Amino acid sequence: MRVADLVAAFGEQPGLDRVSFDVAQGERFVVVGASGAGKTTLLRAVAGLAPVRGGRIDVAGRDVTALPPERRDVVYLHQTPLLFPHLSVFENVAFPLRVRRTRAAEVIKLAREALAAVRLEDLADRAPRTLSGGQRHRVALARAIVARPAVLLLDEPLSSLDPTLRDEVREAILALQRTYRPALVLVTHDFDEAGLIADRVAVLVDRKIVQTAPPWELFVRPATLAVARLLGVPNEVHGVVTAEGVFTSALGCIALDGSIPQGAALAVFRPDAVHTTDTGTAVRVAEVRHRAQRTTAVVALVGSQAGVPALEIPADAHAPPRVGDVVRIGLDGTRVSIFPREAP
Repeated sequence: MRVADLVAAFGEQPGLDRVSFDVAQGERFVVVGASGAGKTTLLRAVAGLAPVRGGRIDVAGRDVTALPPERRDVVYLHQTPLLFPHLSVFENVAFPLRVRRTRAAEVIKLAREALAAVRLEDLADRAPRTLSGGQRHRVALARAIVARPAVLLLDEPLSSLDPTLRDEVREAILALQRTYRPALVLVTHDFDEAGLIADRVAVLVDRKIVQTAPPWELFVRPATLAVARLLGVPNEVHGVVTAEGVFTSALGCIALDGSIPQGAALAVFRPDAVHTTDTGTAVRVAEVRHRAQRTTAVVALVGSQAGVPALEIPADAHAPPRVGDVVRIGLDGTRVSIFPREAP
């Protein structure tokens, strides 16, 4: 699938502005953006459910921009999928095939295969009301894929689920992708989910895609300050890029490659860019934060250091520092992103 210079409105508001991307068959492409960024509008425009004011949409090498939804070979699955309550699980999955007047024997074969792909073949005769939330989502996924569309569009499929159900449905998505290999486009506001699912992630900011990269590259090297802030990178330190191409700040010096112009700049980095060292900058622990996946400490520089806010650094979950402790830290320059400082 290929989208080129797509322009689509959010109702009466300015919408997507010349959005372009491509997704190969079998690829998992995740679009991430804040609430209201236009993620759902993008999917609806590709599916033919929202008006397009400019650009082109190609599916399997065919221009579908002006075609109705049923002729695009695209399936769009809303974030809260609905099943037909009067039909069994099997008949819910078989429904798209029956609408297409598929031969009865083929309906049985394809619907069973789709249910097997999401590990629900044993529940084929059940009524939707008897299913768990995760099972209902998996049935909806099987129904979406059973006709083997070229493109599968998923709108925040995990957002309303608790952690256990999220894992269940995520695994179902990955299993379907491996089996049927559509061009998958999924939108979410959750970067962790994007990282667990995507081959590539696109970041939607101010109506445009501002960066597209594999998850590891995006998380380590955000292309702009806006992307870094959307990612939730917690640490920002003001400094200056010298004529020699060195970023200097209260945390020391980092040699640059010449891509950042001389003048005021901002270093942005995650806690894992910081390490303790006997000879580093002295900081005092102000707070310890315990999370399910990691423990960090919030620290402030010792002494008067204008322009340096509190920083978040790694901490040992088994032996965390105490509030008031003084430690010394250093910075791994290879894990730091530096941007020209924005005008106030």
